[in-house]
Amino acid sequence: MEFVAFLLAIIFVSIGSFWVTGTLYGFFHRPAIYFPMSLATKMAASAVFGVWLFGIGGIVIATLVFNNAMMKRQDYSRWPTILAGSVISVVCSVIIYFAVFALAWGVLD
Repeated sequence: MEFVAFLLAIIFVSIGSFWVTGTLYGFFHRPAIYFPMSLATKMAASAVFGVWLFGIGGIVIATLVFNNAMMKRQDYSRWPTILAGSVISVVCSVIIYFAVFALAWGVLD
């Protein structure tokens, strides 16, 4: 039961961290953009599974997902979008990393 709670907490932290950082990006981007929960879910899934598969690949894959989603906008610019996606992915991957260890120690106690 603890393992199920651990996995649900990690999913919540992963999606939540991507959504919060993406929303902050949307507030500061001009013109302001809406960062959907579905994009946060795709980025979180790609970051988590990419890390398991390729190590640093989670950051790369999540950035590619972000870049692909932003390509549909008319004000798309490649390098600022890649930079923003990389920053979002790195920040969220660090948050997920520390959350996994903190929650794992909580489950093991």
